[in-house]
Amino acid sequence: MGFEKIVLAKVAKVLKQDRQAYFFNGTLFVRASKPEACQVFSMLSKYYYDMVEVSLMGDEFAYDFVA
Repeated sequence: MGFEKIVLAKVAKVLKQDRQAYFFNGTLFVRASKPEACQVFSMLSKYYYDMVEVSLMGDEFAYDFVA
């Protein structure tokens, strides 16, 4: 399974639903409340330590994976 599919599956487990997240140009976008976005960030940080940056873009949270 590719990186994006793995991440999307993990996000879907946190949010308890799919179709709330998608990738565009390497950035993960998630439509979620602030508490849910914090849960997603915590989960991603657990797997990709010091590689995830999050920002609010309109009504979605954007997660960038940096090296």
